[in-house]
Amino acid sequence: MTPSTELKVGAFVIASVSLLFGGVIALGSGRFFQETQVLETSTHESVDGLQLGSPVKYRGVPIGEVSEISFADRLYPDHDDGENPEFDYGSPVIIRMKVRVDVFGPTRSELFTKDIERGVEQGLRARMRSAGLTGGIFVELDMANPREFPPPVLAYMPEYPFVPSAPSRLDQVIATIERISNSLSRVDFEGMGADLKDALASVDHLLNGRVDQMLAHADAFIAELGKSNQMLQGVLSNPNLASTLDHTSALAADLRATLPAAVRQYGEFGAELNALVSGEEYDLRRLLSALRETLERRPLVHPGPHATVSEDASS
Repeated sequence: MTPSTELKVGAFVIASVSLLFGGVIALGSGRFFQETQVLETSTHESVDGLQLGSPVKYRGVPIGEVSEISFADRLYPDHDDGENPEFDYGSPVIIRMKVRVDVFGPTRSELFTKDIERGVEQGLRARMRSAGLTGGIFVELDMANPREFPPPVLAYMPEYPFVPSAPSRLDQVIATIERISNSLSRVDFEGMGADLKDALASVDHLLNGRVDQMLAHADAFIAELGKSNQMLQGVLSNPNLASTLDHTSALAADLRATLPAAVRQYGEFGAELNALVSGEEYDLRRLLSALRETLERRPLVHPGPHATVSEDASS
């Protein structure tokens, strides 16, 4: 056997073994026995990183792969443009995916389209999602708010069941940052800075005037307080203060000892004086009453020319 023949035989054996292993793997995975259907979505976002064969997942569960990527202007050309239509640069990107039929409904193909339409009404949407910092892009099918992401009005009739797309999480974050940036760009920071500078200058001027007055009053108060302290120290350091306090203490002790007796004596004297005045008043009333009775019983009579006067007086 020539060397060239041996080389050909070796290559044939290697190819046969490779095909055998590939067939076993394919049969083991069951891909040839799974019924698939094509889904279609469209997006105006960039699909950079998305390739043919990229995974298609529903809530993280692999259900298929990307089978075709193109533009709506190429897949659904407008026949009104004639024989040489112009390319529509605003045409959305069409993504077609092969997915397992048993994921969304019965295995009968005629029910698959109805199940997709029901899911779209409930909020089934397609998003572009990154597999990680070093990974590629895959298509994720998930539920979203149908009011927030309503189905678009298409200018063509899709050939396959259509799933509307929703913005990716990254695009939503970027859009939010852009809105915040636009809002900040409309803020007059220079005017705000000038107003703040004027306000600070006014406050500084006001505080300077008030602080000077407060410091002047504080100095005067501290001086008065020092004088008062000196006077108090002088009074406390007076040697006669101790003897005065001792005399005051002794006087207070004497008052505590003699005051109750004086009060009792004053009370007894008052009682005697009251009794005496009451007795004298009673005797004086008796004397006046007896004199009045005597005058009424014995009228005064004088001889001579005064008799008439006496009688007239008595009458």
